[in-house]
Amino acid sequence: MKFYPKNRHLLIETQKQEETDTGVLLPEGYHRPKDKYVVATVLDTATDCKDHPTNGTKVVVDATMVETVSVLGTEYEIVLENHIVGLMEDPE
Repeated sequence: MKFYPKNRHLLIETQKQEETDTGVLLPEGYHRPKDKYVVATVLDTATDCKDHPTNGTKVVVDATMVETVSVLGTEYEIVLENHIVGLMEDPE
């Protein structure tokens, strides 16, 4: 089955941040603060989105607005179109 985003949502895949070992000992239970914004790849867009980023476009989104939807054992990441704050492009 395929998941189709609706109501101005985009189906995305966020880039996971790699954990690095700094060599500094931290108290047990300490969690390193995460970045407010993450880079994500657009996999699909709802048809009612005003600005249709094409599939494969890299976008910057507010990490707290990314929702994980679990359906039939599969997880999908979605975000509303208005939580995209920018596009990423490789300089030519």
